[in-house]
Amino acid sequence: MPEDHEHIESLQRRVSPTFGKDLKTLYSPKSAAPGKVDQAIVQAARQRLTKPSRHRLRLTRIGAAAAAAAVILFLITLNVTRHGGISDQPPLASIPADIDGNGRVDILDAFKLARRIEVTGDPEAAWDLNGDGRIDAADVDLVALAAVRLDGGA
Repeated sequence: MPEDHEHIESLQRRVSPTFGKDLKTLYSPKSAAPGKVDQAIVQAARQRLTKPSRHRLRLTRIGAAAAAAAVILFLITLNVTRHGGISDQPPLASIPADIDGNGRVDILDAFKLARRIEVTGDPEAAWDLNGDGRIDAADVDLVALAAVRLDGGA
């Protein structure tokens, strides 16, 4: 860079003063704009920049609506993901493997069914999960299997 600067200075030293004056005359502005023209340009610019255009207002409204729609879509997606997604599974109250009725099938349901069979011997008929007419360890195994499934039980 310093070499370029030195090169330009050396060229300027070689140009005669008359040639430099002629170049200035040739490339300088012919005349300055009258004061009234400058004022008119400044005034038009101020009006244009301070008054919001219809197009700008329309774009602002469309942008705000799009942002609101994006937020709503994000919240819906977040809610669906948090609750295991949309599924064609039966409502939580009608899941037969949900022995304790808390809305989810977990290992405590299997434990409760096993204890109910062992202690009282009087489980509910709806807990015959394999449909063999008996409520036994096979039904407990089905509840335990539903509890550890990766797709959320049920």
